[in-house]
Formats: sequence, structure tokens, C-alpha cells
Amino acid sequence: MRFGVLGPVTAWTDAGTPVVVQGLKVRALLADLLVHEGRPVPADRLIDDLWGSDLPGNPAGTLSAKVSQLRRAFEDAEPGSRALVQSGPAGYSLAVSSADCDALRFSELVTAGAWMRRSRCGAVRHTRTSLTTRSSRRLWRG
Repeated sequence: MRFGVLGPVTAWTDAGTPVVVQGLKVRALLADLLVHEGRPVPADRLIDDLWGSDLPGNPAGTLSAKVSQLRRAFEDAEPGSRALVQSGPAGYSLAVSSADCDALRFSELVTAGAWMRRSRCGAVRHTRTSLTTRSSRRLWRG
């Protein structure tokens, strides 16, 4: 599964088919997990991010239901992908790598470009920096 946040928050199967994630709060949950780049997010933080002061009657139960809906959307799109949404004592996380998420890949390319600009060989530096810049720009959608 691949994810895009450089533009509208989007998910695609490995084959490139868009994943339908129904519901504003479920899409917001996906965005929140992606922003944390695979690190666990405590349930209290997610609840605050999703509802702020307008809490539902049972915040923990409602969050659990939204996580379940996200897992179901992933599983429906690509069998086995529900396991990407993980839970543990530290909270919820989304198993994602730079190969799977445009923002993480962009960050890698920016870092590589900065390193190349400091390189000593001018011709190599210019060519590689230009390639890195073009690659990073292609990741932006919208």
C-alpha cells in the first residue's frame, strides 16, 4: 500500500488502485497516523486531534471504531493490509516506509539534495542536485 499527503490525503494499493476511505474522521485518522511517520500515537492524542473539545460520548470506543473502519478499508482494497494499522501500549501506528509515503520520500530527497550541494565536484553536484530536485517536485500532487 502507498500513501500520499503532498496534496489530498490518499492511499493506493500496490497495483495503483485508489483506496476508498469513507468518512471525514477516518480520513483524518489516516492523515494523523501518516504525519507521525510510523511512530505510535497515544489514543488520547488521536482523540484530541480528531474531536478536540467536541468529544463523542465514548471517545475511546469511538476511536476504536474509526481504527476498525480504517483497517477494513485497507483490507477491502488489498487483502492483508489491515495489519498496517498497528496498536500497542504506546498507541496506534501505521507501518509505513519512505518507499510507501510521498512525504517521507520527499524528505529523503531533500536531505540527499542538501548533501549533494555540499559535494566537492561541481559537475556531479549540479547534475545530481537537478535530478533530486526534479524527483522531489514530481511527488507533489494538486
